[in-house]
Amino acid sequence: MKKIVLTLLVAISALNTTVAQKEKKYEKIVYKDSKTENSEVIITVDNAVGLEKETKFKLKITNKTNDYILYKPEESKFIINGKEMAPTEKWLLVLPNDNDYITINIKGGPFNSVTNYTFQLDGLYKVSSNAKGLDAPDFRLPATKNDFTAGNFNCNLSKLTKETEKTSVKFSCTYTGDKIGFVFPSKTGVKMPDGNEYANAKSKEKPIFLTKGKSDDFKLVWDRMQGGKSMDMQFVEMFIKWNNTFVEVSPEKMKPETLPFLIDDTLSK
Repeated sequence: MKKIVLTLLVAISALNTTVAQKEKKYEKIVYKDSKTENSEVIITVDNAVGLEKETKFKLKITNKTNDYILYKPEESKFIINGKEMAPTEKWLLVLPNDNDYITINIKGGPFNSVTNYTFQLDGLYKVSSNAKGLDAPDFRLPATKNDFTAGNFNCNLSKLTKETEKTSVKFSCTYTGDKIGFVFPSKTGVKMPDGNEYANAKSKEKPIFLTKGKSDDFKLVWDRMQGGKSMDMQFVEMFIKWNNTFVEVSPEKMKPETLPFLIDDTLSK
């Protein structure tokens, strides 16, 4: 009888120790860095921590393709102790053969006793970089009208500075379609009296992406032209050529990835 009782006490003690370990709270849990890769992207996770009222990590996406990669965080989910929670960060667009990152954060908790969990990385989309641009009328400077349309884009001239040294133009565009609208300021040029087309000084601007009903601004700039009076931007007519600036596409969804988060015992202690 004594042996049975002793065995039960040992078992209960072990169970209590296990529960205590599971419920142990740290000032800050540090998770191990991780990396996963497929033929299209490299996903890297670092600086992952679990605090009393939040858990967060840095998610870096390296784009291995010649297309754009769009990430919609709200389609992903944390799975912590059987409970699912979705992040609410803004969308991220990664340029072809480039990389970018976003900090993923969930409030609540306590998360400083969660030694491991998983993150279902969903919401990755591939967007073709070869989509044909929408037709848009040349825009005369100085302007004879302030608005124009290009497919499902409605745009307005919001600011214009037209001087010898610099011409600066600002437009605001709203997308009304059901796909995703992209604006590529880098593809815009201006046709001058010499018959040539000149790229704008903002040619390295990142694309703007819009969902239905959303608006955004973009700026185009041309610096002083060579050629004397016949090319003086303050006095001559200039015609903005939109080329493939406005694009409407249906993104191609990519397969989800499951990312494990495991405690780094050394750093957490």
